[in-house]
Amino acid sequence: MNNIKKLILGMGILLFGMTSCSGDEMKYDISVVKPFETLLNGEPFVLGTGITTKPIFVYKENGEYFANYSTLYSFALDNGKYKFVATDIPEQMITSPANLNDLIVPQSVTADQRVDLSAATPYESPFTEKLTMKILTRTGTLRLKSLDTKADKSYTTIKTTVEVKRTGYKISDETFIQGDMTISRSKATTSGGINYTDDFILLQTDEETNNVRVKIEFLNDEKAVVRTKVLDAAFPILPNEVTNINLNLNDPEPGN
Repeated sequence: MNNIKKLILGMGILLFGMTSCSGDEMKYDISVVKPFETLLNGEPFVLGTGITTKPIFVYKENGEYFANYSTLYSFALDNGKYKFVATDIPEQMITSPANLNDLIVPQSVTADQRVDLSAATPYESPFTEKLTMKILTRTGTLRLKSLDTKADKSYTTIKTTVEVKRTGYKISDETFIQGDMTISRSKATTSGGINYTDDFILLQTDEETNNVRVKIEFLNDEKAVVRTKVLDAAFPILPNEVTNINLNLNDPEPGN
């Protein structure tokens, strides 16, 4: 009988020890991400209550996709090294769970999409310090606006072509993909150019050699080009700012 009691007692101690070890492993293998802040162009960015958008993307140290989280709730991660990326428009910026090192956001061919992304910020558990993710707008707006007061009824469509030197933005190292690209847009006009305005959202240029150039073609009802205007200057695109080009469309080029 005593032997049986000793056996039961021994098994109980062993089971307690196993449970205790298991609890310790869980305690030390998982860490809760400490309070963090997200900034958008230097201002606090906070999701509204009930919004299902998940602005935070988590990658392993080697760039492998790990998870996507909301900023509204606390979450825990296995101990290890990670890289965090934040954006206020996740559906547009990161469309697939690819490796971070392969993620490139292309220059929009329709020039109507901002690029808002933080740096890939390293974060290592146990998470003892607050993480700050700084979302920055990597695009600016080129705005064309006519100053004309006299209409030119020889054309009914204005086709604007913008030549850019950057075709994409690489998230992992905050660099831009260099390359020649043209973006064209046509707008109908019934006013012969009066009150024409158009916005092109483009990747920031940074250096003068990346400045963009503009060509405007004037088309008639048959879509034939009746006149062309090439702007002499190249224009910088500043992040989160507007570059205004005010011009007279109906001031014909010499010889046209």
